[in-house]
Amino acid sequence: MSVAVRIFSAQGDHPLMVDGTLQDAEAGSANLICGPDGSKLFAGSKVLISIENEPGKRTGTIRAVEPMGGDRFRLQFEDTQHHRAEQRDFPRLFAGLPIAYRIASAEEAEAWLAGTDVLDAWTEPDPYMNFSVGGLRFDTLVSLSPGTLLVIALRIGDDGPTWRTSARVVRVFDPSPDSDAVCSVAVSFEVIPDEAMDALSELTLQIQETMI
Repeated sequence: MSVAVRIFSAQGDHPLMVDGTLQDAEAGSANLICGPDGSKLFAGSKVLISIENEPGKRTGTIRAVEPMGGDRFRLQFEDTQHHRAEQRDFPRLFAGLPIAYRIASAEEAEAWLAGTDVLDAWTEPDPYMNFSVGGLRFDTLVSLSPGTLLVIALRIGDDGPTWRTSARVVRVFDPSPDSDAVCSVAVSFEVIPDEAMDALSELTLQIQETMI
């Protein structure tokens, strides 16, 4: 019985979703069989794949695209660390993510991640923000500098669970002219639960499916 595979790539001019089947797999690699859309991928493509009946998703690289005749292609996929590797290669999209953040010291962040409640100085930015599996970009009403450590209470959807994460400010931008924000910041997650990363990956795929 064939095992269905869905391949997602955000490289190139347009995001691409390709359906196929799993030919064979071993630790760290797999061969995938696809139809004509397989030709739109190329050696070096960064992809996320979902395999039928396999929990989670794999991130990795297409190492080769081989024509098989009859509009079929074999893709050689090389796995990287599950979700963690090359997070910056995931697409940045817009969605409503109701978060709250707070500037924190390393000690405060460690305590927050361990489950200690912090009751003061939280800020809730506009939830409609730019996001990827590896980080967020949002407007802020206070000035933040690159390198600033934040603790973030992250929710994906109004009814979803709240995850404790930490992130570092990596870039600071001028706000848009029609915004009341002091600046816009891009943050990269330093600590994020696997469940939160899975939810962000799933949200990415859901949004891309509506765009293709």
